[in-house]
Amino acid sequence: MRNTRSARLARWQIMLLTISGGLLWLSGAAWLLLHYYGKTSGEFGPQANPLEPWLLRLHGLALIPALLGFGGLFVVHMPRGWGTVVQRNIGVGLTALIAVLIVSGYLLYYVGAEAFRSWASVIHWGIGIAVPAIFIWHYVHGQNKRRPR
Repeated sequence: MRNTRSARLARWQIMLLTISGGLLWLSGAAWLLLHYYGKTSGEFGPQANPLEPWLLRLHGLALIPALLGFGGLFVVHMPRGWGTVVQRNIGVGLTALIAVLIVSGYLLYYVGAEAFRSWASVIHWGIGIAVPAIFIWHYVHGQNKRRPR
């Protein structure tokens, strides 16, 4: 049975998720580029770019509103949109990927074992690079479903 109430988010929710998600993506992508391609020359050879810690701080700061917005989806958006099978499948996949990002980010912050951190890092940035494309797919597909034919 399809739920007839709209699963559309309020404008402020869309803005919260778009801005915080955009900041997460930009700070993460900038950190990734600097970490692998932005080494600076130091007294003892190549060293980390001085902007890296600041980008990680920005990344962590942007996570706070993103988690608030993500949690808010469970209250109205997901239950109301559950009846749309294609959107549900995309949304469940997106939710699973975001859950992996949250867990891998937590592990990167709190686990010290370097071998483990290298795997968690690749998983985190690999998924993080892809999530905006999946989010845009979900958003555009939802917009197209709402348009009258």
